[in-house]
This record gives sequence, structure tokens and C-alpha cells, in this order.
Amino acid sequence: MIPKPITTRQQAAPQWQHVLHAAFTRPTDLLDFLQLPPGLPCLELSRVRDFPLRVPRGFAERMEKGNPQDPLFLQIWPRPEEDIETTGFSQDAVGDLHRLKSGGLIHKYQGRALVVATGACAVHCRYCFRRHFPYADALAARDHWREALEALANDPSIEEAILSGGDPLSLSDEKLA
Repeated sequence: MIPKPITTRQQAAPQWQHVLHAAFTRPTDLLDFLQLPPGLPCLELSRVRDFPLRVPRGFAERMEKGNPQDPLFLQIWPRPEEDIETTGFSQDAVGDLHRLKSGGLIHKYQGRALVVATGACAVHCRYCFRRHFPYADALAARDHWREALEALANDPSIEEAILSGGDPLSLSDEKLA
């Protein structure tokens, strides 16, 4: 479903917000849209809620209908294999948690720091390496902006600050400013 254009009389959110609002969030709806069998193996629903399905319709339209092996479909489909624990693998795949500082900063590399601005993304990729990240506690946007900016200003070794998270462009212009 493509959103209708916004007229000058409407006071509406930007078009990308409409696109996110209309995204697929229920596995059954996505399977129906893609003409895939309703019995396709899926992660247990209670586990899907931990990292919910989110697929914008424009992204789903690029998937080959009727093909459960479509690479774009495999990127977003919550398969039961996600629940298999594997020795040597961790929920903190890239080591963010032990480098997380107050104010939502992750300082792992010389000269640069990540500012965890949001946990929101337009597409929930099943391979997301921050799917278990404690966004509720670690967002700079949650009244930690001043703390994050102060930490950046007080560390002369940091030459580059990268907005990260999820997708920082999902934030409003006001929050980004």
C-alpha cells in the first residue's frame, strides 16, 4: 500500500512515517501478501514479540511472490533456527555492551564513538547484531543528550561521532537537531 500524497490542507506526519505505520508486522499478513503457505516454519510467536517482524510494504514488493527462498524474504523472516543456542556465539556479537558508556556512547575504536540515538529501524533484519541491545536504558535520546555531548566534548581523543542505534534517520528533525 503506497501512502496517498499529503495535500497542503493536511497536517500529517512525513511520508516515511506513513510507510512505517503501514509496514507488515504480522507474519500471517506477510505470508498472505507473498502468496506463501501459512504453515511456513516460523519462530514461536512469543519469541517473535521479543524482536517483532517489521517489513515496509515497498520492501516486501521487491520479494518474489511464492518463493520462500527469496533472499530478501530470508533476511526478515523469523525462522525457528533463531532460537538455537550455539557454543561460542553471544547475544553481544560485536562487543558493544562492554564498551557502552553513560549517555548512550559506545567507544570501541580510536578517534570515534557511536552515539546510540534510537533503537528504531524501518526493517527488522533477523541478523541484527543489536537485537538484544538494552535500548531502553542506553539511548542518548532518552534525556541523555547533554551527557553524551558533554562526554564527547571532554574527550579530545574522539574526532568523529557517529549517530547509530537502530536508524537515527527515524528520529524527528527536532531530535536530530
